[in-house]
Amino acid sequence: MPESLLGIIEQLEQLARYDGPWKVLRDEAPKLASQCAELREREQRLDDVLVVALVGGTGVGKSTLLNAIAGDNIAETSAMRPCTAVPVVYHPPGLRMDFGDWKQVPRSALEYLVLIDTPDSDTIVHRHRELANAVLRQCDLVILCASPEKYLDEDTWSLLRPMRGERTMICVETKASEQESICDDWRKRLEADGFAIEQYFRVNARQTFDRKLVGGPALAGEYDFPRLEMFLRQELSKERIARIKRSNAAGLLQQIAARLNDHARTAGNHLECLNLMVHAADKEIARDSCSRIENRLLAAPHLWSFAIGREISLRAKGVLGTLYRLAEVVRSLPARLPMMLTGSPSSGRQAAALLTGQELAGDDFELVQSPIVEEYRTRYSEIALAFTRAGIDPPSEETSLEAFKQEFARRLTGMLQGPARQRLIQHAALLTSWPTTLFFDVFPLVFVAFCGYKIVRDYFTGPILGTDFFIHSGAVLALLLAAELLLLAILARWLGWAARRRSVGDLRAAMHAPQLAFQRETQTLAAIKDELHTATNLLDEVR
Repeated sequence: MPESLLGIIEQLEQLARYDGPWKVLRDEAPKLASQCAELREREQRLDDVLVVALVGGTGVGKSTLLNAIAGDNIAETSAMRPCTAVPVVYHPPGLRMDFGDWKQVPRSALEYLVLIDTPDSDTIVHRHRELANAVLRQCDLVILCASPEKYLDEDTWSLLRPMRGERTMICVETKASEQESICDDWRKRLEADGFAIEQYFRVNARQTFDRKLVGGPALAGEYDFPRLEMFLRQELSKERIARIKRSNAAGLLQQIAARLNDHARTAGNHLECLNLMVHAADKEIARDSCSRIENRLLAAPHLWSFAIGREISLRAKGVLGTLYRLAEVVRSLPARLPMMLTGSPSSGRQAAALLTGQELAGDDFELVQSPIVEEYRTRYSEIALAFTRAGIDPPSEETSLEAFKQEFARRLTGMLQGPARQRLIQHAALLTSWPTTLFFDVFPLVFVAFCGYKIVRDYFTGPILGTDFFIHSGAVLALLLAAELLLLAILARWLGWAARRRSVGDLRAAMHAPQLAFQRETQTLAAIKDELHTATNLLDEVR
């Protein structure tokens, strides 16, 4: 067998091991495995004998034809009732093939042929039909026997129909007479039903058998029997036998590939619709997620003011920086007090934790996630129903939902603790840099220096300053520091607002990236698409 066909068989064996969610291929797998085993067996029997099955209904003359070919009464015959209860195997002496408990007659003069007379195909005995099927699975060539009375027998055709293109087939009209031949009508009907007939012989098996029993030359009333014998004895050489076997294997491969291609084409249409449905649902979940996060977390004033205030406090320097740090401690006390009293963080601290590098958790996150989860469950039910109708097992809801929650948390924390937090750090670093610190500290320091100079000067040159001076100076210093502290707080809030605006864009980009939701469904469809690609390519390779 060519290397290319061996490669195709290996691909088929891989498909036969499929145990995934695509029900059609999963149901097809056992049959595919059986056919792959048959192809492997045929590969090993390329140089072996040709197994020929005689098939037909009751009384058409199968056993008589076998007796005529053998020239001996080796198969029981009857024109009215079934006589062949088990297959009769007529083969050359010394042949090593396992035919089980079938009747064997090892005295054939046909060196490269095994002829098997099958039980009648139109029998009402289920066991007989099973045996006929077993012979057809082993055979390489089918001799379809028929008489003018039973050449359109549907029981026989239904037995052979699954093997169209997988077996070489010849037709033998076994009871030829001076009456009009059934050849044209029979071949026309068979070809219309998809059967390819390689040869046609018109014989009178009874007359030939009787003549061989008494001896003598062939008679005119035997019609094509001499040509049939020549075909079996001379034309079926070892080279032609190998070609027939290769043709049968190629035909079986083409039948398998065509069947898989039909399944793939049907499933491909379903996959396209399912992909569109999953993509639309994913976008809807992403829009809903963005809306709820923007309205709940990103819009929360305490989140951004707490986060940037914390970053500034960690980096604050100088006089004003120290005052800002103390002011932040006091300002954040309402958010920290519940945690100090109960041991659990408040919602404000939990929300602010998203931007301070801590783990994503808490009530704020649950309030955002819970409505999205409900929306997800609704969408999942619609998608699962569509999967089932398309013959695909959907991933379990819990597995799919857990994957969505993890991806949702990963993207949200990745955005808030990534670009959003880095942006806040950059803004905090700007407000706490040395030039900014010196700018804010220079005014109170100059004022303090001036007051100190005045105190020292008046101490040595004039009257001692009164209490009013110190009160007024302290008030002016406090107002100056308060004004600068207010300006710094305003700048911090403005930079926090600017960071929020840009973070909204980061959030939308993160949430609208592909496969936020329904990752398992998308992966399932992608895996099935790979199997479809393999099944579709097989037909092209076989051709």
